[in-house]
Amino acid sequence: MSRIAQGKARLRKRAESTNRNRRAIGRPAAGSQGVGRDALIDKTCDLLTELPPNRVTRAEVARHTNVDPSLIRYYFHDRSSLLIAAAEKLSMKFGVMVEEEMREAEATPEGILRARVAAILKFETSYPFFHRLLLEEVMTSKTPAAKKLLNDLTQRGVEAYGKIVNGGVREGSLRKVDTAFLFLAVIGMCEFFVAGMPMLKVALGGKADVKTTGPRYESFVSDLLLNGLAANGKSSAKRSRARA
Repeated sequence: MSRIAQGKARLRKRAESTNRNRRAIGRPAAGSQGVGRDALIDKTCDLLTELPPNRVTRAEVARHTNVDPSLIRYYFHDRSSLLIAAAEKLSMKFGVMVEEEMREAEATPEGILRARVAAILKFETSYPFFHRLLLEEVMTSKTPAAKKLLNDLTQRGVEAYGKIVNGGVREGSLRKVDTAFLFLAVIGMCEFFVAGMPMLKVALGGKADVKTTGPRYESFVSDLLLNGLAANGKSSAKRSRARA
């Protein structure tokens, strides 16, 4: 082989080596694995059915997806961006659950409220760490994606309860309440159902689990919201005014 040919061969090998190094810091050659950004987000959502957010890392997602960790690093700059993307996907899943429950609900404010409670409890049972995800990753993040997700979730929730309450007020079945407080109260009652199951087991004499107790708790929450605890449907404030 001539010196010119040898030189060209060395240059070709050097170029191939440079391209391999560039690919190592860019997008990995994962075409044969058929794994893209959406698949990685879906796997992260799956892991959040079993693990709290602080245990869901990029390495853990890579291991369960059977891909090189560099693929995760390519699509997601850091762990937080991966979890925020998962929170966005889960919020979409929740929206689908709400729509499914609404299709079976009575077209009344009470029926719609019961359907929304059912959807939240169903979602919380499927993804028990969702609100920890919001608390630990979304609410503490200053990224535009996290702020938008938090604003969208809050506004949609408050608006949904506003429609329920306003509809009930118009027909005389519900009284006017602060829908921002109602939004937060329903989340609290539903979110703690799964997390508080050990306490509920004790309270019910050891006879409680998410599957069998869920329908009873769903009915209780709906009835509590619609009827309250006051006798004859009168609030303590109304009774105080009546005594005065």
